[in-house]
Amino acid sequence: MRATPIERLNAALEGHYAIERELGEGGMATVYLADDIKHERKVPSVVHVRRLLVLLRRGSPDRRYVVVQ
Repeated sequence: MRATPIERLNAALEGHYAIERELGEGGMATVYLADDIKHERKVPSVVHVRRLLVLLRRGSPDRRYVVVQ
C-alpha cells in the first residue's frame, strides 16, 4: 500500500513539524495545517509543486526544502 502525501510529509519533517490536514490546493502548491513542534503552534506548510519537481531532480542542500518521494 502506498503512503499518502501527508504520511510522506510527516516522515520527511519528523521532529520538526507534524502535518494535520490539507487546507487547500491550487495549480502551484498545496497548503497543509501543521504543528510546529519546537514552538508549539499551528503553522501553514506550503508544498510548491514546481519547486518539488526541481528538488527531486537534483536533491536539496537547503534544509528548508524537504524532498518527499
